[in-house]
Amino acid sequence: MNYFDLFGIKLSKAKQVLENNDIKYIIKETIGHKDKALLVCPRVINVKKSNDYIELVVTYFSNSLL
Repeated sequence: MNYFDLFGIKLSKAKQVLENNDIKYIIKETIGHKDKALLVCPRVINVKKSNDYIELVVTYFSNSLL
């Protein structure tokens, strides 16, 4: 599995792929301070591979951009 294929996809889909392959992961969020009510779609913006787990860095986008 190429972990960088997770880049840009929805967080729920990335979690499903990792869980189906029994891969441990952690999630780190980047949260801005503007229009939090509109930013509802988490997407993976960075993937880091460690010896023990995959780290997914996510940020939130609005539905209008997707």
